[in-house]
Amino acid sequence: MSDNAPAAMIEDIPQAPEICLIRLRGDLDIRSAAIFDTCLSDASMDGKKFAIVDLTAVTMIASVALGKLLGLKRRFTEKGGDLVLSGINLDIKMKCILMGVDKIFKMFNDVHSAMNVYSWEVMHEAESIKLSFPPQIGVVPAVRRFVSGVMAQKGYKGRDSFRIETIVDELCNNAVEYGSKNENDNISLSMRIDWEKIELDAENISDPAKREQLQAFMSNVSCEMPHDGDFTRGRGLALVKLLSSDFSADVTEKGTIVHVTKIKEE
Repeated sequence: MSDNAPAAMIEDIPQAPEICLIRLRGDLDIRSAAIFDTCLSDASMDGKKFAIVDLTAVTMIASVALGKLLGLKRRFTEKGGDLVLSGINLDIKMKCILMGVDKIFKMFNDVHSAMNVYSWEVMHEAESIKLSFPPQIGVVPAVRRFVSGVMAQKGYKGRDSFRIETIVDELCNNAVEYGSKNENDNISLSMRIDWEKIELDAENISDPAKREQLQAFMSNVSCEMPHDGDFTRGRGLALVKLLSSDFSADVTEKGTIVHVTKIKEE
């Protein structure tokens, strides 16, 4: 088979039995209609509800091929599913956008990205992310912006998004303020996001000179801001508790771990 010869292959995805993966390659034009039709017919007849069409190895796609994919998409949507495209090269993608294809098909950079969206939007599976960054105050805004982008992608908006950003900002600032200043002692921020809530764990190596001060505050932290003592970031942790659905903290000789749960309100 030559490099430009059309080919089609259907694969099962063990971890997602409702999805079929259709890998296409070569020039998808009117001359490849026969093999294309056979592949797509097989894909829609085996009980699958969702399909990911991998176009990574496709060198050209004609309107007739897009029409056939649209027809297959209708079959999947009639079964309560969907068909999405992945791996389109930049040149073909730009032509598809000019033709309005992106208004009809969801397009992803690769199969993995398409699977992640399926897991989130269809299966409602939680997603976990872990960040590690140096104990420098100048890094915190970038962390906050990253979390903001994740929240927007996952459908958190308005008051929920603002409160989560505030929580992250205060957790990170507190970790920098009371943590080790050794550049190798990174701060970690773990997030577990689902459709109903987000869980955050901020962990850092303790600064021995400030550990007792932080322990004293943590033992009495409440929803009210403290009025005495030099707890600049301690006030921030009181704010975190106020904004959280659940809050806990553990300060030891090794480090500080703050756990926050924020239930989605909007």
